[in-house]
Amino acid sequence: MFDNEPPSSSASDESTVALVDRLLAIAHLPPEAHVAVIGRRTLPILLALLRQGCASARSLRPGEPSPDCESADVAWIINARSETELDDALRAARSRTGDRGRIVVEGGHYGGHDGLAAIPRHASALGLDVVSFDHVAQRLVFAVHA
Repeated sequence: MFDNEPPSSSASDESTVALVDRLLAIAHLPPEAHVAVIGRRTLPILLALLRQGCASARSLRPGEPSPDCESADVAWIINARSETELDDALRAARSRTGDRGRIVVEGGHYGGHDGLAAIPRHASALGLDVVSFDHVAQRLVFAVHA
């Protein structure tokens, strides 16, 4: 299903590489981690992850079927437009990361009701706790309840 969004740029610029470096640091993962990127316009991020040495990087769209169920060390949710997309993305991320992986949500462009404050409530409903929050980047890192 197409939603008239422009394609991602295939060029991975320095800011995208810096974003990937910060993700790997905040999630405490080595560069060779397996990463699932869930969202829209993910191509530049996927390319940057691969250039940084990730062993595996996958792109998934919220609410869309995925033909595989490969596990990931981290699931990175970007550009969630609504509460429904966030919930779909969190469920997909939770199934990919299992009990030991991390889920990172970029909250700066979240378009759901109550904005950034709503994200922890949605994650908690799936058994996730906030383990880190980057106030400047508006990025949250979640893990399964201990």
